[in-house]
Amino acid sequence: MIKLFITDLDDTLYSWIGFFIPAFYDMAKEISSIVGVPQEQLLKEYKQIHQEVGSVEYPFATINLPSVRNKYDGCSDEEIRKELDSGFYKFNYARKKLLKLYPEVIDTLKFLHDRNIIIVAYTESAEENGFYRLKKLGVDEYFKEVYVSDSLYKYSHVISTLPKTHKLQGRKPNAGILREICDNENVSVEQAIYIGDSLSKDMLMAKQAGILSVWYNYQQKDVADLYKKLVTISHWTEQDFQREKQYKYEWKSNGYAPDYTIKNFDECIQIISNINKR
Repeated sequence: MIKLFITDLDDTLYSWIGFFIPAFYDMAKEISSIVGVPQEQLLKEYKQIHQEVGSVEYPFATINLPSVRNKYDGCSDEEIRKELDSGFYKFNYARKKLLKLYPEVIDTLKFLHDRNIIIVAYTESAEENGFYRLKKLGVDEYFKEVYVSDSLYKYSHVISTLPKTHKLQGRKPNAGILREICDNENVSVEQAIYIGDSLSKDMLMAKQAGILSVWYNYQQKDVADLYKKLVTISHWTEQDFQREKQYKYEWKSNGYAPDYTIKNFDECIQIISNINKR
């Protein structure tokens, strides 16, 4: 009997790369024009900051770019933000336009919620990003809890932790976190199912935790170019690439395979319904 539905967020419920990269590059182009520095130089500076903080979604990266600081030497952070406002507008405009749920996601969440199946999310995104997107997409009401990573917000005291969010330590794949989520929700691992888009992280983690795994193999279009742009600004270090390589090796060497593979999100309904009829 499945009582707990655990889902990844980015690139599982919506295309993170599909909205973030276009929005980011629109912003970078505008900032380049404002500051009078080539975009290529700004991207290198972004990458350096992203690697220092361990995330590409650091809200204060732009105002801390060396080129920005040099141009606005002696100005306060608030003054700098005002000068760069049109760049931030470009990002927000593109995000609003491109951030959309994948097909059938909202119908699936409603179906599960109406049948008293607990729905929780587990994301490596920080609270101000992961939970914010659920609210913007209008589906936060279906989630009992949202497990997020520690915030990188520079002034964390101005953010009050939301009632539905729980901060976790550690990165995927971490089987212990999935077991911790099950314990927190008073559900055994045998009564949980986990869905995600990454074989080497999401599915590996589910396998190691002993939780039924659903690989959402949604075929996004034009991802190759977006991925190249992501790597250009990414916080990933050589160590990160080596770890990813090790995860992929571990997945293959153990002969793992997802318990279920789907291409349409609403296939989860039939999978869970069949299990719960047994």
